[in-house]
Amino acid sequence: MSGAVGFAIVLGLLVAGATPAAQYGSWVCARSPVEPCATRHGRLSSQNGIPLRLWLVGARRVVAISNDVDQRPAIVRKYLSMTSEDHSYVFGDFTVCLLEPDRPGHARRACLAGATKLVVQPLRRPGPAFRLLSTWPAPDQRR
Repeated sequence: MSGAVGFAIVLGLLVAGATPAAQYGSWVCARSPVEPCATRHGRLSSQNGIPLRLWLVGARRVVAISNDVDQRPAIVRKYLSMTSEDHSYVFGDFTVCLLEPDRPGHARRACLAGATKLVVQPLRRPGPAFRLLSTWPAPDQRR
């Protein structure tokens, strides 16, 4: 019986790891989180000071993202570079791993382990927001 339970656990972990958030990109967290990672809808942006910030939509919270430039997928790098003509806000569903405990009045450090359903809102060029289609599920898999 314990062999069947072990097999079920391994199978569950494999299925959980096959979600679109885990499949997309090459996001890398260099440190271990202090809490389990969670998927949150937010706006990822870059500015002076904290290199990347993620505003958690629907909350008054911002987390400071600690992923280095080489730990971000190439598809989003040009949109997050302050010197790029393509500098933009990136909205989407991000897998957020908190790296430190909550301290009221301070932005928590976090890293991103994945992202799906990304939408880019250009800041320097006129034009509408657009989807990064490679981060969206196929039409038959949408919920």
